[in-house]
Amino acid sequence: MNKTKLKIVALISGIILSTSSALASLDDAKQLKIISYNVYNGMKLDESEGKQKYIDWAKAQDADIIAWQEMNFFTREKLEKFAASYGHKYAVLLKESPEDAAFFPVAITSKYPIINVNKVVDNLWHGALYADIGNYHFVVTHMNPFWTAKRIDEINLIIDSIKYSRDPKGKWIIAGDLNSFSPADKSDYDKSTLLEDIKEKQKKRPILENLVDGKLSYTVQQNLLDAGFIDALKIKHKEFVATAPTKVFYDQASVPLRYDYIYVSPPLKNNVIDVQVIKDDFTDKYSDHYPVQMIIKNDSY
Repeated sequence: MNKTKLKIVALISGIILSTSSALASLDDAKQLKIISYNVYNGMKLDESEGKQKYIDWAKAQDADIIAWQEMNFFTREKLEKFAASYGHKYAVLLKESPEDAAFFPVAITSKYPIINVNKVVDNLWHGALYADIGNYHFVVTHMNPFWTAKRIDEINLIIDSIKYSRDPKGKWIIAGDLNSFSPADKSDYDKSTLLEDIKEKQKKRPILENLVDGKLSYTVQQNLLDAGFIDALKIKHKEFVATAPTKVFYDQASVPLRYDYIYVSPPLKNNVIDVQVIKDDFTDKYSDHYPVQMIIKNDSY
């Protein structure tokens, strides 16, 4: 066999080995750590070069998969470089318009290959990113912040997209800033001044229509629950846990609320090991939302 053929064989063998090892690494993982984080306007509060403070935080978390929201000013190349800096070889951005400060894309990054990507922007305010990692189906979204009626339309679209997919009873994970209230938190909201706070915000910003008949609406989350999805945080925490405001601020309310969620489909319910809202020195100061973290037992079949 001549030298050219040997080089070709070696190259092909290397590709096969690297591919198999990448695929095997997901199968070998006993657990998966998943984080969902709204980072506020393209990580605006991190003024370090290349968003190094976010990189350092992500490295410390060592998550397998991160669902990001408000990735303003990112491009595909910038996201891939950013993700690689904390050990994620794979990264997908929903859309890009790096000069538009009002363009709020979501993204997903992962240690493992991201496949079967579907980027949906039609009929959705910020859009939804569908992607598979192994046999897990992810939907990363950021719902309309202004109008309850629009959010209801958006969640119904997402529910139907799963219902009529090729794997409606599969392992689905819906993550993101849903800008809506959970009925599981109703008793806590009833005891707080949240309703009055939102009414005041709406007086100052007439564009906001986040109440229905002057009351908090739970329809978005109820529709998800009625479709069979499970609010992962509530599996492990019956008490109320807010995801906003942080110690920085939150422009829609000054009273604690929960707008950030990870939902799972029924096949994953018993695989949920731990769920928490991450509140630390970094997350206190670098966004107006706290991230949600879920750890699941990895059944890679």
